[in-house]
Amino acid sequence: MQAKETILLLGGTGFIGRNIIDYVLIQKDFNNYKIIVLSRDIQKNFGERVEFVTGNYENKDVLISLFSKYSFTKVFHCATSTTPLSSSNNVLYDINGNLIATIGLLDVMKEFGCNFILYLSSGGAVYGEKHLDLISENEICNPVSSYGVVKLTIENYLRLYKKQQGINYLILRVSNPFGKFHSSENQGIVNIAIRRSLVGKDLEVWGDGTQSKDYIFIDDLVVIIFQLLKRNIVNKTINVGSGKSNQLNRILDIIKIYLPALKVTYLASKATDVKDFCLDISLLQSILDFEFTVFEEAIKKTILFEKKQLK
Repeated sequence: MQAKETILLLGGTGFIGRNIIDYVLIQKDFNNYKIIVLSRDIQKNFGERVEFVTGNYENKDVLISLFSKYSFTKVFHCATSTTPLSSSNNVLYDINGNLIATIGLLDVMKEFGCNFILYLSSGGAVYGEKHLDLISENEICNPVSSYGVVKLTIENYLRLYKKQQGINYLILRVSNPFGKFHSSENQGIVNIAIRRSLVGKDLEVWGDGTQSKDYIFIDDLVVIIFQLLKRNIVNKTINVGSGKSNQLNRILDIIKIYLPALKVTYLASKATDVKDFCLDISLLQSILDFEFTVFEEAIKKTILFEKKQLK
């Protein structure tokens, strides 16, 4: 019998967090997981294996209360209160709400003996504009937004807390995910484009659409996360993307095959947006033998999900 895992999930009502919950509830391999979601937004009842607690992880007293009640074996940190654009508009808010809050979390983990944290970083924002065909984990990071600076700084503190306090980490530098349970209107161009088309609204694109980025289907991302956990991969920083870049205009053309009413308005590009990047996933592939969903098929599945949300 598998030992019980009690997980504190931060960002559980967000895009990736919601998919993590869905995966755990479906996959029998993770029947031993009990998930406690700390969130300001309370979701529907998922059953006894998922419990929602109202609160904000920025509040250390809330964390202490939770860690006193539950014997957490792992923390999944999927939370962020900013985007690359919004972070640079209010840098102090970004620092306090993400960096300082995470350091407070690490201190509480140390106090209660919880020694593993999964941290979802950013495969675009931490690197900045590199002008390379593939970006490996060994590249020097030059973020162009506060969002990227804070993500990178959190990564460095995780490494420091491992060295000084023995808290194990797994840092995943994720490319641009898309798929089911996405809801943001500020980040995630694939889902946003599909939704805008379905409701008859124009899509606003920063730049001329020739920017080329690495995109990953959320179903693939979540499987990768849990395969890495299953293999007990710790104290590594790993790029998680498709390893292929797709030009935005090509993505929009694929969407137009199924949703020909999509209309696009091109605007000036933003200084905080990393325009071109593709992750080198050699390290990931050396650990996992993984087959990605065909990109066009992933787009079709995402369209079907978004259509269902309108019913």
